[in-house]
Amino acid sequence: MGAFSDINWEGGTVFGVLDQFSFFPYSGSDGDLFRKNGLAGWRVSVYGNWMIKIQKKRRPEIGGWATKRRWEVGLDEELPKEYIEDFESVLETLVETGELPKDD
Repeated sequence: MGAFSDINWEGGTVFGVLDQFSFFPYSGSDGDLFRKNGLAGWRVSVYGNWMIKIQKKRRPEIGGWATKRRWEVGLDEELPKEYIEDFESVLETLVETGELPKDD
């Protein structure tokens, strides 16, 4: 992925979608974890241009994060437009309702 300062924040990119919904980087030298104020217990993990995960904090007795949605391609590939559009739709529902859309 390179340096965080080199990220493409334009529309149609994973990071453009995160920016659109006011997610901010909060951890990792490459800015791979994103949160949103007012959306407690949820985070987005981005792995270069090949994987995105939406994760929910587990109960304290279990700990860690549970992956609830994942979009992934091979390490040498880039996420296709359809995956980014689906990610955007799912993220929009999460922001508006505090929950993910039901699986079809």
